[in-house]
Amino acid sequence: MAASAFEPLVPAVLAFNEQGVPVSAVYQDTYHPADGPLGQARRVFLQGNGLPERWRGRAQFTICETGFGLGASFLATWQAWRQDPQRSHRLHFVSVEAHPFHRSDLALLYERLPQELQALAQELLAAWPILVPGIHRLELDQGQVTLTLAFGQAHTMMRELQCHADAFYLDGFAPRGNPSMWSRAVLGQLVRLAAPGATAASWCCAGQVRRDLASVGFEVEKVPGAGGKWCTIRARLRSHLGRRRPVPSAQGRVLVVGAGLAGAACAWEMARKGVPVLVCDPVLSKGLDASHHGHRLAAISPVFALDDAPLARLSRNAVLRVWQGWKTLPQAARPRRVGTLVFGQAGNGDAEIQQALARLALDPDWVHWQDREQASALAGVPLQRGGLYFPQGMVLDPGALVAHLLDHPLIECLPERVFLRAGHEPGVWQVCNQHGDCLESSNRVVVAAAAQSLSVLPAELLTECLMPRLMAMQRLAGQVSYLPPGQSLTRGEVTLSGQGYILPVDSYGQVIGSTYERSGDAAQISRLGHAQNIEKVSAMLANPAVGGDLPEQGWAGWRCALSDHLPVMGFVPGQPGLFMAAAYGSRGLSWSLLAASLFAAYCLEEPVPLERRLEQALLPR
Repeated sequence: MAASAFEPLVPAVLAFNEQGVPVSAVYQDTYHPADGPLGQARRVFLQGNGLPERWRGRAQFTICETGFGLGASFLATWQAWRQDPQRSHRLHFVSVEAHPFHRSDLALLYERLPQELQALAQELLAAWPILVPGIHRLELDQGQVTLTLAFGQAHTMMRELQCHADAFYLDGFAPRGNPSMWSRAVLGQLVRLAAPGATAASWCCAGQVRRDLASVGFEVEKVPGAGGKWCTIRARLRSHLGRRRPVPSAQGRVLVVGAGLAGAACAWEMARKGVPVLVCDPVLSKGLDASHHGHRLAAISPVFALDDAPLARLSRNAVLRVWQGWKTLPQAARPRRVGTLVFGQAGNGDAEIQQALARLALDPDWVHWQDREQASALAGVPLQRGGLYFPQGMVLDPGALVAHLLDHPLIECLPERVFLRAGHEPGVWQVCNQHGDCLESSNRVVVAAAAQSLSVLPAELLTECLMPRLMAMQRLAGQVSYLPPGQSLTRGEVTLSGQGYILPVDSYGQVIGSTYERSGDAAQISRLGHAQNIEKVSAMLANPAVGGDLPEQGWAGWRCALSDHLPVMGFVPGQPGLFMAAAYGSRGLSWSLLAASLFAAYCLEEPVPLERRLEQALLPR
């Protein structure tokens, strides 16, 4: 993605008119009528879309909104859904917002809401994301309600969304001040996102908006308005339009091949949504944590790019998804925010990085620059230079995480080496043991076996023309070193990341790493590896750690990576039901939950929590 394609996110500025109504200085318009936002939400959007009646008895119901604003329409919808005893099992709400409010401003605005909405408003505030461009998935009401926020201009983000909306809330500022929101190009995206029978409603009754809605495929009618409006719009998609993702009826349990981070995350994500899962991996004979047994601590560190390239944008989505999804896990498996200092990322000079920071205007809560003195204060020791500071950087115990994810009543773990072969029906796959016996069949299979992923697949699929990205995986061994408590190199609660990395000190000491070894049949701990790790991390320190005793303990494992550093996540082209989750490189903790969320969205027909252009870049082809 070229630098010129990047659109900085400009947050809303809290302001009021003489009547005390919130206004937008950008669009010279109010956020809601003088009598408050809830009446409009209930009269125009809920009633205009036939709600709550239309969601009753449904497994799930999806609403798409073209302007989140204060979130009043979402809160009113959430409240109506909760109060309806016949509500759908799940509610999905997808909303675009070019100028989101900071959490502190929303908190002030929500003080004005009636008491009956305060509990919902506070739950939303607690989950409110950092204001950075892209798609944010929030899970509310114990996971029964999902809010998918697309932060960015409507003409950009509507093209990036993927959902099957049953209803649309057309809720941008007035066309005179915000014409792009009501453009035919934006309205045309509604048809792409619509499920059959979708409806739409809007307070805006402008003739051009009605004509454009009709031209893209809606049957539009004017209805009497209220609250100062003489008319509003209701619309219904024409009967021959709309689509649902072709999700076949489930056959068998979800089958996951691989019990590492990638496989465990996919299994857990489906199991917590009520779907039974079978996980196969011979390493399970040594315990649920066997894939990372002895791997004491690992970092979740974001990526930065001067032009906010796909890898950086994907990293942002994935790291924030980790926190949203795993922050409530038991303490041993839960990620811990410590912040990450990154030095000279991608070989860029400090001046280039600081200029890019100013140009991208990313929220300082996501990333900002720390000079040498500030960085040294965070690390608790003198450093060579300043760097990028990501407050959202995390660390966690990979073994404890994998063990917790797999320890679910709907997950069966089978310590078998398996391979796949095509079943008797299209899209159905047989999982077979090494003797060729079919253990189970399913039309929902995840291959997450790292370097062994290719050996799991049928031979006829292993052609470069079908999956060139997967065929290009490189297998790399890596070693981390464990320093005892008395020999720690830093004292601050922060990760340092350069050519190597230094994790925060814990009761066991300190983890540093990591080596990259392209040859060899086994991942082994060696004195040479310890020496390499010491050399790498010393480059970040003003007082290099040289001349002392080498560490005696560590951990070694394998990783698979591609030259573009992007993972492989997605269904194999032309092979329905076969999902690949591989090539995570050194960022398994970052990518695992995002891939799992993608797989679950595809299988359960949920809104996709990733921009379309990023999703396309990750496919196995």
